Amino acid sequence: MHKLAIIIDDDPISILVCETLLKKTNFAETVKSFKSGGEGLTFLKSRFEAVGSLPDIIFLDVYMPVMSGWEFLEAYEQLENLPEKRPHVMMLSAAFDPADRQKAEDSVLVTDFISKPITTEILVGMMAEKS
Repeated sequence: MHKLAIIIDDDPISILVCETLLKKTNFAETVKSFKSGGEGLTFLKSRFEAVGSLPDIIFLDVYMPVMSGWEFLEAYEQLENLPEKRPHVMMLSAAFDPADRQKAEDSVLVTDFISKPITTEILVGMMAEKS
């Protein structure tokens, strides 16, 4: 079980589904959600400054207004004084775009690319890989 998972997604239904499944599968002790990349970055900076740690995993929507998932990753990569071991980023997308999948595979910050909606099977598989 992860200690902390965060969800960054502009769609309230996607957030609700993801939160519900993360709790139902005991995937993480604590789940926090943010409706924008900017909110997520602010949380990561303040958490690291206050506690000295980051979440274990980030579920990040690719397509969001104002700051896309890709723009979030660029800004996240630029944060200073963060530990070498950064959280695993799982990119989420409702649209299947091979270019996005390839971009995720090329990113050192991204662990996986998941088509929405996230499912219990996906989370159980991720937990099995972790152990």
